[in-house]
Amino acid sequence: MRAYCDLHIHSCLSPCGDDEMTPWNLVGMAKVKGLQVIALTDHNCALNVPQAMRAGQEYGIAVVPGMEVTSREEVHMLAYFDTPEADLAFGEVIYAHLPNVINRQDLFGNQTVIGEGDEPVDKVDKLLINATDLSLGEICALTERFGGVNVPAHINRGANSMIGALGLMPPLPEYPVAEVYRRIPCPEYAVKGRFVLYSSDAHRLEDIAEREFTLDVQEPTAQAVVALLRQQSHRA
Repeated sequence: MRAYCDLHIHSCLSPCGDDEMTPWNLVGMAKVKGLQVIALTDHNCALNVPQAMRAGQEYGIAVVPGMEVTSREEVHMLAYFDTPEADLAFGEVIYAHLPNVINRQDLFGNQTVIGEGDEPVDKVDKLLINATDLSLGEICALTERFGGVNVPAHINRGANSMIGALGLMPPLPEYPVAEVYRRIPCPEYAVKGRFVLYSSDAHRLEDIAEREFTLDVQEPTAQAVVALLRQQSHRA
């Protein structure tokens, strides 16, 4: 079946995300927009994933546990997992590899952890939009160790894209799945032969995708989507 997806969404945990992007708000907006599967992919942290998944159960939206990790090359890599436990464990390791720079809320925004009742329960200290000290290869190996799948994020954007940071998209068989940002052109060579995702990279409720992108999965579940991405990532 074809499932309507948006696999790149930030919550209020990301300092660049609106404070209104609480887990229950963003999942509710996905429901209003007719989506069936979304992924919560905050910067270098997964602490709002459990509440997003609870909201997903309530609203009938499958929520993929995810994260957007910044490599030391300043490349954003999406990581997707089958379970929130794997995502959270991965997130603890990633957080340890961030520099010890404390977030300035007045400059960068809040980094709010949401608990029961969609209420704030904590704030994350380290600035989450910094790069880790992990290379792309190390991030991919770590993601695989926790059972996840990596996808280079918005490869055709300037800042923090693979093309922008490295000067080119590495040739296949590296990175057989890639995310492309719809609103700007993407070089044809960069996507040729690759399985391409289109997502919103939403930081505001109104930016969450409409019913624009689908994946052909057996059922509209997080596990089915991750299984598809894993299959595409291990193509010969």
